[in-house]
Amino acid sequence: MSDRPHPEWLVSEPCHVVDHGVGKSGTEAQVVLVERISDGVDDAGRSCLIARKRYLPRHVTQKGQLEALGVQRASAFRHDVQYREGRQFRKSRDRRALEQMSTYGKRLLQDRWTGTEHEVMLRLWRQGVSVPYPIGCADDVFDLEYVGNWEMAAPQLSAARLSDAELDDAFEQLLVGLRGITAAGIAHGDLSAYNLLWWDRRLWFIDFPQSIDIAVNLQGLDFLHRDVLNVCAWFQRRGLAVDAEEVFADALSFL
Repeated sequence: MSDRPHPEWLVSEPCHVVDHGVGKSGTEAQVVLVERISDGVDDAGRSCLIARKRYLPRHVTQKGQLEALGVQRASAFRHDVQYREGRQFRKSRDRRALEQMSTYGKRLLQDRWTGTEHEVMLRLWRQGVSVPYPIGCADDVFDLEYVGNWEMAAPQLSAARLSDAELDDAFEQLLVGLRGITAAGIAHGDLSAYNLLWWDRRLWFIDFPQSIDIAVNLQGLDFLHRDVLNVCAWFQRRGLAVDAEEVFADALSFL
């Protein structure tokens, strides 16, 4: 699966984009629906929808800074030290800035989270895990596959209305996804029914900026266990007989 090609639906350069406004705003980022329209000779006018994820600033020092950046508020995510364990900066200046949490250090951290999400999702996509295709990132912006259609974006699993058969199907897809993510040596780090999408009878895993490299983070397995407990609890509340510890053991067998 490592040589999986780019998806055929993706419109590549040269192209121009049309911004269709903010579609979702969370604790870490705002997501804007963007239409990418080809300017190529052979496929002029062909278009695709993408989700443009813009991470909210973690450090605001001046009045009007949020407006200048085009966002309404700063990030609400504060306690990220445990997630950063094992993520190293090569330059001593960068390490010092991060330790002191200077303005430069906070910017480095912001960029690292953006890059981490892109790298992890590309790695998982290439291995066949059900994640939106990660198109590219720069600074605090991350473009990825849009899941949904013109009428609506795919709902979070927490908001989706599933029949009993669909609930069973979603849980089976959850098991498959957890196996693939764990096999890649990754723990999501914040998995719940709010970080899963349900669209056209398919379960999608999203939001990986805080993902954990199990091999280098001493708390990696604890994060994986917490992920499993959180998402299994959602299925249990909807009447599905789920043993979270069995699910955790199943995922571990693919590590």
